[in-house]
Amino acid sequence: ASGNTAQATGGEVLLGTTFLDGNRTYKYHYFTSPGSFIMPDRALFDGDTDVLLIAGGGSGGNRSAGGGGAGGVAVGQNIIFPGTGQLSIPITVGDGGAVAGNQESRGNNGQDSRFGSAPESYSFVAQGGGYGGGDGSTAGGSGGSGGGGHYQHPGGSASQPGANPGKAWVVNYGNSGSAGHGAPQHQSGAGGGAGSAAADGDSSNRGRAGDGVQLPAWSVSRYMPTSDPYWPGISGLPGSHFGGGGGGGDYSPYTPQRMPANATNGGGGIGGPTSGAGNGTAGKDGLGGGGGGACGTNNGPYAGRGGNGMVVVRYRT
Repeated sequence: ASGNTAQATGGEVLLGTTFLDGNRTYKYHYFTSPGSFIMPDRALFDGDTDVLLIAGGGSGGNRSAGGGGAGGVAVGQNIIFPGTGQLSIPITVGDGGAVAGNQESRGNNGQDSRFGSAPESYSFVAQGGGYGGGDGSTAGGSGGSGGGGHYQHPGGSASQPGANPGKAWVVNYGNSGSAGHGAPQHQSGAGGGAGSAAADGDSSNRGRAGDGVQLPAWSVSRYMPTSDPYWPGISGLPGSHFGGGGGGGDYSPYTPQRMPANATNGGGGIGGPTSGAGNGTAGKDGLGGGGGGACGTNNGPYAGRGGNGMVVVRYRT
């Protein structure tokens, strides 16, 4: 309970980082790789622990394809830990989807992040983002947020809103990807974001990437040291947005990239360039952004990979 001397272990900073938020003091532990969150006495944490899950983003598609969907985002609040004594909770951190090897392929889904293991009552999941559609598989993939479709084909649906059924203490964030536009312009769709759905393309535009969700209580500056390998990629961003969608790709002639500020802020990778054929950019690690789709007419280029996810645990002290 609050006002105690709770001290867990686990994560990139083993003893966590203290942050004063108004009149409440929290200890934050963050994980960028699998591990365990260990409470020496679960009663000291019961009802005073919150968890942020960010899944890996999907990768975009190659050549002229859709942007990857952002990793699903889920926040568990005031979590209850039944039983007594020490409790070690496994932490799973989802990687972003890899870029496909085939030069005209769709992307790959990101991987799930999880706190605990089913069927434990306190366990919950953030689901990996959907892939950007490509020539060989035209629709965007379903995932935490959906990937963008190739040309006029539909974007993927968002699975995160339906995740964690029966757990009213979890708030889920995920939205669908979008379609692009067919002949003769051939623009592709964009990945959905944790904050908003992607918008469809039209005869003059690619799909517009979905926004990341803003969660100020989980800003990375509260717990991530500047020495962390993920810090350089996040440091130029607000650091309080998560799960930005990946920008769509395009076929010649190349149209605007349509990356809203909050898609970029949430770690979404940008679709290929407007000046000619080129690769999409990767989603940001730690933010679970979708990878950008590529721009080209044949034999590649390649998309951006999805950004890796992260798990953050905080508790009152």
